[in-house]
Amino acid sequence: MDGKPDDAAGWGNRFKQAVAINKQLVPLKLTMLLYYGAVSLYLPYMTLQMIQVGLNIEEIAIIYSVLPFVTSIMPPIAGMLADRFHSYKLILIVIVASVAVFHTSLLHIDARLSSDAPTAGMDFETPAEIYCTRLGAVLRFENFTCDANREMWTVDWTPSECQPVDCQVPVRMQLCLADGSCTQIAIGSTSMLEMDALLEVVPPTHLQGNCTAQIVSAQTDQTRNSATLLCNCPIRCPAMASPMLSDLNNGSTTNGLSVEEQQQQKEIERVKHNRGFWLYFILRIIASGSLATSFSMLDATAIKMVKKHHGDLGKQRLFGVIGQAIFAVLAGIILDWTVIGKGYPDYSITFYLADGMFVVVMILMSQLDVGVEEHTEATKLMKSISKLIRLVDVDIFMIMMLLLGTCWGFLESFLFVYLTELNASSYLLGMTITFASIIGIPFLYVSDVIVRKIGSVNVIVLAFFAYCIRFFGYSFIWDPWLSLPFEALEAVTVHMMAVASSIYCAAAAPPGLLATLNGAVGSFHYSFGRGVGSCVGGIMMSKFGTRTTFRILGAGAGVCGLVYFLLHRFYLAGLEKKRLRRKSIRPSIVISEEAVPMKMNLDVETNEKDDPVDDDDTNDDQKMDYLFEPDGLKGRRLSAF
Repeated sequence: MDGKPDDAAGWGNRFKQAVAINKQLVPLKLTMLLYYGAVSLYLPYMTLQMIQVGLNIEEIAIIYSVLPFVTSIMPPIAGMLADRFHSYKLILIVIVASVAVFHTSLLHIDARLSSDAPTAGMDFETPAEIYCTRLGAVLRFENFTCDANREMWTVDWTPSECQPVDCQVPVRMQLCLADGSCTQIAIGSTSMLEMDALLEVVPPTHLQGNCTAQIVSAQTDQTRNSATLLCNCPIRCPAMASPMLSDLNNGSTTNGLSVEEQQQQKEIERVKHNRGFWLYFILRIIASGSLATSFSMLDATAIKMVKKHHGDLGKQRLFGVIGQAIFAVLAGIILDWTVIGKGYPDYSITFYLADGMFVVVMILMSQLDVGVEEHTEATKLMKSISKLIRLVDVDIFMIMMLLLGTCWGFLESFLFVYLTELNASSYLLGMTITFASIIGIPFLYVSDVIVRKIGSVNVIVLAFFAYCIRFFGYSFIWDPWLSLPFEALEAVTVHMMAVASSIYCAAAAPPGLLATLNGAVGSFHYSFGRGVGSCVGGIMMSKFGTRTTFRILGAGAGVCGLVYFLLHRFYLAGLEKKRLRRKSIRPSIVISEEAVPMKMNLDVETNEKDDPVDDDDTNDDQKMDYLFEPDGLKGRRLSAF
């Protein structure tokens, strides 16, 4: 009975401590809230924005395949500069400014073929309708009498206006070459598609109209060679058609333009498109590199502030998730509103709104209290990096982050395209992000406890298994709203994984290399991983189809998770324990709250030649304050991983 008041007082003190606000970390929380909110306004729509400016699927795949090799250089360099000159705050502000400037510049690039350029046969246009099936496609004219000869026509149509006819599966439209290779047309694209079609009049069919012409071959900016238009189920697409030539054989003119003039006009359009592609490519490299760098630098800054002011890393990230939840759904509402007013989603509004938020973020970053406690001389920096590279467990961890980034990159690049094919609205696309963020909030609040309990490596393994479930789940849905339950697994694949990764870096980084290691991990995950996932995923989608690609990647994610678990359980854990026992590179040096006596870092070479230290007296006489306490996974002693 006497102990109850004390117990009540203890619970009350613990509750007050749990809900207490760490005032020193308020600027960091606001920075996380607005920064991640600003990024969520436009980042999920980048692939759709690329299609809107006139890039085709092949060019998008090229950009995504090259981006990782270029953008992966920036985060480690920025991290090394921050570690060398201790300028986390200044470098982070410059990087965020670059993110805003270069992403906004992408809005002013036009790689589209000009629809109002003078072309042969533009003396009139007639309404038509494309009717596409598995066997091919025909063009049905509403008020036009066809000639019996073959003729070249220009057909303008918008894929998003196509309507399926008794389709029981998601609509898929492709341009297939004679060798069997096919290029998929984004059926949800709101951009005007210009197609040069060779038409041949066919006898009257069950379709109503004045005449029907078979599309013998088709050519667009996506396929320079003549291809066949095929659909997996009957589709009707409204179009506007105009004749290009009255006779392909004699080179006659139409509306005063000769064949040579037509070819000259096409060459001008081709040069314009290529110029737009390369300009977009260069600016996108700088923008994506700055974005990847900002993620890793903000993580390193957050770790330093959390360390200095005794906070929880997961709770700081929680505010970033809240920002994503709020502004992602706001972006979807804005884009749907622009569709009503303009007939297509206007991404510029979300970009400019994000720019305003970035300005506020930079002001908040200038108020961050980032203490510098670790000092590494320039002569020792490369030596420490070489030590880091020689750590086998860290190297394998980097490979696993690359594989996780591959899964993440594929979903970031093609999930919205897939959901758009399932007729998802912009509101639903934004809602997927918001829903995943809301589910992730309680996980982030206790993320530090979870990671310490089961270990950061086991969280990484769970992320692989969660990706496996997500990929297989997406492959079986027919209604885009059914994607929401699988989006909830982002609590593990994105939020918990990011916290576990940051904690692993804080535990494994040698003195003075926290930002360097964090930047390298960011490069492997957000740059290399995303690039590999986008490139390989795009190739697999064109070869095997969307659903089969999801299932292949799901199986691969499950295998990777199992392999990493077994490898760490029976091999890597021993390496970590051995390294801690011999005190060669102690994770506690990085995350100690107090200066570590020089005596603790005795010559490693001498220790390695001596007999191993007994387990019984390992670290018993050297108590240290950890930012992230050892997890004690499966009875492993003093493991910081």
